[in-house]
Order: sequence, then C-alpha cells, then structure tokens
Amino acid sequence: MALFKGKYLSFVQRNTTSSSIVSLPAIYVDLSRCIGCNACSLACKQENNVQIGERWNEVYGAERGSNPSLQVRVLPMLCHHCGNAPCKSTCDNLGYQAIVKRRDGILYIDSALCVGCQKCLPACPYKVIYFNTEKVNRTGGKGVAEKCHFCMHRIDAGLPPACVITCLGITREYGDYNALRAKYPEAKQMGDNVRILYGHLGDEPEQDSTTSGYPSPMEFH
Repeated sequence: MALFKGKYLSFVQRNTTSSSIVSLPAIYVDLSRCIGCNACSLACKQENNVQIGERWNEVYGAERGSNPSLQVRVLPMLCHHCGNAPCKSTCDNLGYQAIVKRRDGILYIDSALCVGCQKCLPACPYKVIYFNTEKVNRTGGKGVAEKCHFCMHRIDAGLPPACVITCLGITREYGDYNALRAKYPEAKQMGDNVRILYGHLGDEPEQDSTTSGYPSPMEFH
C-alpha cells in the first residue's frame, strides 16, 4: 500500500505553451474535500459511454493506522493533458498520430486513427489511458485507446466537464489554468506544464514498480 511521503517528482518535460492560446482549460482538485465517493468516475462513464470495467476518472486510496485512529487519503486521477505528452510522442513516433493536441492544449485520442497497438498505455506516467476492446479501430479490428478529454464536447458548448458538476464534495473546479493558479497559489502539480492542479496534495507516495511511482494501483471504494 502506498502512503503519501517523499520528495515530489516531475514526470513531464517542460514545454512552452503557444502564446496565441488565450484560454488554457484546467481542473483544480481540493483533496481536503474529496470523500472518495466515485461520483466523478460514474459521471464520466455515463457522459462518455466508457466501456464496462474501465474508468477514465479513477479514485485511488491509501490507509494508515487502525480503528479507531484510521487515516484515509484519497487521490482522484485523470489525464493531466501534459504539455509534452509522452503518450503523444510515442504515437507520433510510430507514425499513427492518433493522439491529437487541440489549440487549447486538450489532448484526445482520435479513434479513427488509432490502430489499437496499445503502445501509448505504458507511456503514460499517470496510467490513465485505457483500452476499449469493443470499439473498431483504423485497421478494422477491435480495440482502441481511450482517455479523459476534459469532456471537450461540453467545453465547446460552454459547459464544464461532467466530473466537475457531479462532484458531491464540491472538490473540483474547472476554469482557465492561469486563473486557477492565481486563485490557488499553493496548488501542486504532478509534473511540469500539466493541467491538473491539486490542493492539499501533500507529498508523493512510496515508489511502486507497477506504476513507476505514482499512484499506487489501489482503487478506493
């Protein structure tokens, strides 16, 4: 079981965002308010028709101590929309270019271009790319990579992501990256130039060989 300790690590290389982009979508997550209810996971599944057994929004948990002094920490995890995303680099280097970056920085996987090779899955440092075994890929076979895309269809319609409006603990806030950074100056990130900001994140968990260190693959229910 991974507990939150140690020095913070950066998993994503620095990358300068184009100055032509005015609004940079981001999500702030206040962990002091998260109760681990998984409402975000369910809202995401319903909104995006996520395959049974998969979750684009995962909620991890770590426990320490014993009754009656048990301490529980929860950690919602979704795509961080990295400025220099290793998943995109991997896909581009293979020549598929199925992982697309929009002008606002949102990364999404174009299922019409995905060949189902699954090479992007281990490239993600946050382990938030999943494989839909039922959807047809570019080759005509079954299987495409999928992940959180910030509910870009809702954003384009002027609506916040489904996980944000469904959060029972009012844990999440969607907005412009720079505005959220200014509003929550103490927020931490799990890498350089990523779009998820965490309040009350604390320190990094112990290293875990399964996930390259962050997070522990323990679902919290």
